[in-house]
Amino acid sequence: MAEKIMTPEEYYKKVSKEDKDAILDMNKRKKLEFIPTGSWVINSLIGDGTLTGKPGGLPRGHIVEVFGDESSGKTTFALSACRQVQEMGGLPIYLDFEQTFHPIYAEKVGLNLDSKKFMVIQPKHFQHGARIIHDTLAMKPHLIVCDSVSAMLPKQFLEGEIDEGQRIGLQAQLMSGMLSYISKFLNDANVCLLFTNQMRKVIKKSKFETGPDEESSGGWALKFYSSVRLKLRKSTVEKVDVKSKVTGKKGQEPINVMVKATVVKNKIDKPYYSAPVYIRFGEGFDNILSVMELAINTNVIKKAGAFLTFGDTVKVQGKEQMWKLLHDDHKIWGQLKDSLVLMQDEQAKDDYSKFNEAVESGKEDAMGGVLDNIASSFIEKEAEKKIKKTKKDAE
Repeated sequence: MAEKIMTPEEYYKKVSKEDKDAILDMNKRKKLEFIPTGSWVINSLIGDGTLTGKPGGLPRGHIVEVFGDESSGKTTFALSACRQVQEMGGLPIYLDFEQTFHPIYAEKVGLNLDSKKFMVIQPKHFQHGARIIHDTLAMKPHLIVCDSVSAMLPKQFLEGEIDEGQRIGLQAQLMSGMLSYISKFLNDANVCLLFTNQMRKVIKKSKFETGPDEESSGGWALKFYSSVRLKLRKSTVEKVDVKSKVTGKKGQEPINVMVKATVVKNKIDKPYYSAPVYIRFGEGFDNILSVMELAINTNVIKKAGAFLTFGDTVKVQGKEQMWKLLHDDHKIWGQLKDSLVLMQDEQAKDDYSKFNEAVESGKEDAMGGVLDNIASSFIEKEAEKKIKKTKKDAE
């Protein structure tokens, strides 16, 4: 005898028996809100969720990871996002795991360091920081920054209970446990949780071993829980001629760096788009120069020798003249932004396909219990391994 087929009403009643909010009413869905990054180009790379190429930013209620090599602008990116939050009237929370927060540089980027408008916290270890994140969600700030994943060291490592080799495994497990718990509360709190991360070389046992040559630290969990992953790769450093006030000799001084920004994962809008972005030292993003470079690369601004042409009316000599024109003429600046075409990065597609694996979900427990259980279980297993190895060597 065939089972009776449930009606939609019966199914709804059964599913929502334990939790009436389990089935979402899509007619009452909340509109996705964004935090501008401070870079018009990066906002456009991420998108606004409409799949139309319109600029968005960091999605609230989601996890975002920005990673790259040294001096690629990760901290500047985070500070710039905090500045945008302040301009929106919100409160950014900055968790300085690296213990290297530079207030003078933050002020130069444009941040207001008043404690009521910007809060810097320096957690002692991973577990301490995780509990702070959990408690901070109750305040519902716009943005929580964790700088950086590589500096989120487990308590057991700092207290000498485990060594460096064991630290990597425990850190990855703690990250998985924290994200599986935290992700359940981000949407209700409408908070963007931003992680900065560093690249590490992957040591391969042989030349035949497959996989990427470099990897971001912290394990696999952050890759899968992140709704947006932004990769920053340092490209060129621009320098100007200067004369030393001490020796009188002529030299060169760096003024900005160009980085290649690539959205390698995007659950909000279209992924795999990349573009050049300029960061001025001591100032932050140079939006005009970034847009100019993208326009030149996509032939929106045509370059013939030193002359740059846009449309039928704009023709100037040199990037400096074009920069001044765009800075002073808001109409042409708006026309240029509307004319831009973003480019997809095929290499980013190939790289990300290597990370398409399932993530094991964490335990349903209080934050402290989750991390403590993970750490104690890890240490017990490592101790058992040592005992077995000692017995084997004795035999």
